[in-house]
Amino acid sequence: MPDKIPPLEYPDRFEVRYVATNGGIRWNTRWVNVSIVCAGEYVGLEEIDDGVWNVFFGPLKLGRLHERHMKIEDAFGRLHRHQNKKSKSKNRTEIPTTNTPSN
Repeated sequence: MPDKIPPLEYPDRFEVRYVATNGGIRWNTRWVNVSIVCAGEYVGLEEIDDGVWNVFFGPLKLGRLHERHMKIEDAFGRLHRHQNKKSKSKNRTEIPTTNTPSN
């Protein structure tokens, strides 16, 4: 298995950006998070509307960049990442049990 995938090619109409080690790209002088998985590779952006771009990693569409928000919308239309919630067990009050000898 090769250590690195071959260079990805994008059509001339695409804007191409290098994904930094932090998983982000520079877009209009600001950082936009893409994915740490793509770090060290190039992504292609295809403008589909004014300020709206489809983001691709090779043939795989990662999402849609909205310049107004400077965030990439996922396949479900979400602009915000899912936040990990504390597990329910941590929020419960545990009642201590005592071991009483059986008679």
